[in-house]
Amino acid sequence: MELWVPPTKKQMASLTKKIQRQKEKAAKKELQKKVGLFNKLADRCLVCQKDFDKKNKEMVMSWSVVVKEDEVRLYCPTCWERATNLIKEIKDGYANTKTDV
Repeated sequence: MELWVPPTKKQMASLTKKIQRQKEKAAKKELQKKVGLFNKLADRCLVCQKDFDKKNKEMVMSWSVVVKEDEVRLYCPTCWERATNLIKEIKDGYANTKTDV
């Protein structure tokens, strides 16, 4: 039966570098995946068809993007607010009125 011997400083440094490389590789892969999804971003709101300008910082910061699997959906602030209000009402158990929809 062999006794356990703690790793040397050199072995620990090697393990630390290996873990760091694995983390960097995973982060790089995740970034590539997100950049690829940005190319799938639509030019208009999925609901009201309002135009979206990818170069307009205000639009980029205010519009909502939903990603499910490889599908990217884009919503303007107005449609997003309507949808969240509708979901909130449904969760609260209220009936929809004709003016909400």
